[in-house]
Amino acid sequence: MRLPKLINSCAAFLLSVSCCLAQESASGMATLDSDDSGIATVASALESESSFVTPVVAQSTDPDLDARIRKLEAEIETLRNRPVVAPSDPLWQLDRRLESQDDGTGGLFGSVEVLFLRPHVSGAPSSFGLGPTVSRTIDSDYTANVRYVLGYMTDSGLGIRGRYWSFDDQYQYVPPFAPAELGIAAEAADLEAVLNQRLRHFDLEISGGLRYGKLQYSNPSATLLGVGQLTFEGIGPTLGIGAKRDLGVQGLSLFGNLRGSMLVGDVRNGALLPFMPATTFEEEIMMIGENQLGVSWKHDLGQHYQLELRTAWETQYWSSNTISDDVYGIGSNLALTGPSIAVELKY
Repeated sequence: MRLPKLINSCAAFLLSVSCCLAQESASGMATLDSDDSGIATVASALESESSFVTPVVAQSTDPDLDARIRKLEAEIETLRNRPVVAPSDPLWQLDRRLESQDDGTGGLFGSVEVLFLRPHVSGAPSSFGLGPTVSRTIDSDYTANVRYVLGYMTDSGLGIRGRYWSFDDQYQYVPPFAPAELGIAAEAADLEAVLNQRLRHFDLEISGGLRYGKLQYSNPSATLLGVGQLTFEGIGPTLGIGAKRDLGVQGLSLFGNLRGSMLVGDVRNGALLPFMPATTFEEEIMMIGENQLGVSWKHDLGQHYQLELRTAWETQYWSSNTISDDVYGIGSNLALTGPSIAVELKY
């Protein structure tokens, strides 16, 4: 709209100039006053047209486009501030947790656990006609034994751990076979990978690896069992799971764990069980189940050390169909129950 006006002004200017030239050529002379008047007229015309020319500004003249830009900017800001929602894929969630590092939470750890376990040997001596007063095979009591643990944990919760535990004692038979004694010995060594992760208010621990295990009965004199030794020794996988929950008191938690092992090995019978020949049975299976339930207390010792005290009730069960006596009622499956106290130090 401004361009046509500018063109018209230029045309008017050219027309004025041409008229002046025509008048000068016709009269043959022109006065200075008339020239000044023409120049003043042209300058006035140019000045009036220059008022319509304004500098170009790079801005949008479409109000709808401006509104859409503001809306997109608001949506981008909303998405930027929205919390990340993890997909339902558990492997994706585990990978994200392993990537998130908690600086300073990893390091070496070791513990010494003292257990007071009481053995229980399965069986029914009353099947030998000993009367209803004989309800068990041995007169057992609690025996102190030790479990050692040493491992390393990264900041992401992945680690490796080694454990060793042994048990060995002699127990008297119940009358009328007293004072004869039955020796019971067991040991287990584990090497396993460990994963610790936080799930809501629980600290979860999953472990898996290999276990070496040994169970031995010894009988120096003739009783219900024969004279000699019965030994199982094998190796196999072990899996464990545990959980810990804060109790609201500073450093105090409730914890529990379960562990299962399946060992494959040899049974060597030195005439201890009268229904079995004195020989070696290969590729026999021993199933072991363990669990603990107790409380723990943590306390930081300076900047780099952390002390944890635990007390729990532990149960173990060693079972093998090969060495259990279903014929005579003298079972040889073993259960161990009792309290435990552990001291763990983390660096």
